[in-house]
Amino acid sequence: MTPWRSIQVRWDDEAGLSLPATLITLAVGLILIVPLLASTSTGMLGSRAADQALLRHYSLDAGVEYGFWKLRYDPAFRATVDAVPLTPVAVTPAMSLNGVSPTLTAMALNTSGWTTLAQTPANAVAGAALAYGGGDYLFALRGSNLDFWRYSISGDTWALRADSPADTGQGAALAWDGGNYIYAFRGGNNTAFWRYSIPGNSWTVLAPAPASVRNGGSLAYSGGYVYGLRGDNSQDFWRYSVAGDSWASRANAPADVNGGGALVYAGSNVFYALRGDNTTAFWRYNSASDGWTVLATIPAAADSGGALSYPGGDFVYAFRGDNTTAFYRYSILGNSWVADDVTPGTVQNGGSLAYANGDYIYGLRGDNSRAFWRHTAVPPRYEVVAQAGGRTTTVRIQISGTTVTVLWWDVQ
Repeated sequence: MTPWRSIQVRWDDEAGLSLPATLITLAVGLILIVPLLASTSTGMLGSRAADQALLRHYSLDAGVEYGFWKLRYDPAFRATVDAVPLTPVAVTPAMSLNGVSPTLTAMALNTSGWTTLAQTPANAVAGAALAYGGGDYLFALRGSNLDFWRYSISGDTWALRADSPADTGQGAALAWDGGNYIYAFRGGNNTAFWRYSIPGNSWTVLAPAPASVRNGGSLAYSGGYVYGLRGDNSQDFWRYSVAGDSWASRANAPADVNGGGALVYAGSNVFYALRGDNTTAFWRYNSASDGWTVLATIPAAADSGGALSYPGGDFVYAFRGDNTTAFYRYSILGNSWVADDVTPGTVQNGGSLAYANGDYIYGLRGDNSRAFWRHTAVPPRYEVVAQAGGRTTTVRIQISGTTVTVLWWDVQ
């Protein structure tokens, strides 16, 4: 029988010392490796978490830009958002990026609104009209008499100017030439056509219109010519040559124009027109081709007091008139209408709109009242929100025509 001692580890020889040394080395290594492994594991987890956070961040950014795209290029979606201001609307269809599907909403912000200004010197009635005259001033015919007024934008005050050559009636209209003159239809079933000198505060009688002007008469100026809708339940459309003091017929409007008819110039040879006559018809005229195009109809029929204004960019604004408070905004790019802020009072005969440089459109209420208002007409603004994994990106944008401007970007 082999003694036990013969197989017992010997601590005094070289071979015997190797195991304790190895064990000691392993023990020391373990002390060093365990924290290292723990650190590596933590680093890998941290790196993974950072990667996931980065992917989530990119997905939220992509979601926000998808919201921009929907508002800019999907007129139906944008109309849905515009119809319920200050109410988030889900952006659909949903999108997914990097395995993340953010929740997206878009909301129309209230950027406009009406302000009541100093009342006109007397009640504005049928035959009232409003036009910008440059600088600090707007000018207005009172209607049904000789009164002609000037409004100071900075002072919010009215002043009497030289009387018009005769009393005005339904179909009276004004158009500024961008310089020293304002042109006017007398209306009231008359052919009279006049020019007012802003610096001279005086009137000049010009060549009469080819036929009598009445309900729906309207004027707009462009490049040395004054364009005019006759109204009076006719399709007549004319052009007045400033240099020649003469009138010429242009292509007839697509249908008869009557009360609520309106015309506005929007640049690049393009005019927009309401038919009025208790219809929803809305048209575009190109002076270069002398042609008319039928566009998307206004949301409700325009009648007496209907008016148009173009402040530049993508939008044309309209009074519906017809003893209503309806006020609409038309997108040129989208060929679509939405309801804007209702007016402070009903608009009727004598309702008129004029844009002055800046962010404002001015309006006469008409309807035998002295009411005069200002509408803030900055481009529409929206808030797009993307949410995922406890993170939220909120962006506010402004859309004007084809331009999308980021106003504010917040990540939480």
